[in-house]
Formats: sequence, C-alpha cells, structure tokens
Amino acid sequence: CCWINVPVGSRQLRPDFIGLHPGRGILTLEVKDWKLPAIHGMDGFQAEIMTDRGPTTVANPLEQARGYAIAIREILERDPLLVQHETGRYHGHLLLPWGFGVVLTNITRRQFRDSGLDQAIPGDKVICQDEMTESVDAESLQQRLWDMFQYSFGGLLSLARIDRVRWH
Repeated sequence: CCWINVPVGSRQLRPDFIGLHPGRGILTLEVKDWKLPAIHGMDGFQAEIMTDRGPTTVANPLEQARGYAIAIREILERDPLLVQHETGRYHGHLLLPWGFGVVLTNITRRQFRDSGLDQAIPGDKVICQDEMTESVDAESLQQRLWDMFQYSFGGLLSLARIDRVRWH
C-alpha cells in the first residue's frame, strides 16, 4: 500500500509518502525538489534554502521524515492488535518494522556527496535523482528503500493487521 500526502494523527501531519509492505514494514518518505544551488547550508536538524521570499530556514528533510515516522508509530502503538505482546524488551512496541528517508528529485548522488550533504543526511537514508530513473534496476531501487529501515524483524503481516494499519 502507498499513501500520498495523507493526514496523520490529531496534528494532521502530511508526509509525502507512506509505504506499507507486508513483509518489510512501514516507510515514510519526504520528497524534496530542491536544486543544489538553492541549498545554502544544512546540518542534522535544519536547512537554509533560497526561496522566492529569500533565505528560509526549514527542517532537515530527514528530521522531518523521522518526525512523521515517529508520529505514525505512536498512533499504531495505541492499537493492541499492532503491538508486541510477549513479555520482554519489546513488549508494547510496534510489531512491524518502520523506517524513514528522503528523496531528492533534482540532486544526483555525486552532487549529494560532493556538496557535503551527506554530512547532514546519511547516504543510506536518501534516494537521489539518478537512482530512480527508468534505466535503474528495480532491485537496486528496492534495496535502497529496504536500507532505510533500521531494524528488520517479524514475519508477514496478516490481512487483518494490514487492514488495521490502513484504518489508522
């Protein structure tokens, strides 16, 4: 399942993309169409970009995606059918993996590295312009998405649990 710009939670957050894979988990992606010259600086928390209104400070897109992913996780963890029930370290935590990342539609991987953006966004948490063209092997793109998950655990989600996630 894939949701685009759907409101999440009481604050009506709107992640660009939320993907649900029954065997991999839930992935939140923030998409930016920024061009490299418009980015004046970025650290782990914020970015300064040039807009029509002049220089503007915004959240680092990875931090933005992370915030959306945590909000989604918190919503899903309120549902007793979507949490771990076994006693131990993960009791009460979400029973499916979750991850987050950034898609930079106008910046190539080389530009990303050469500009130093990889100091603000880890390379395994971003998909660049040249990594999502028609000529790119589908398995390579899929692996980039899977690499955005920090943890991998559990089996396939049942249809009932997929429906629960969709309902939330």
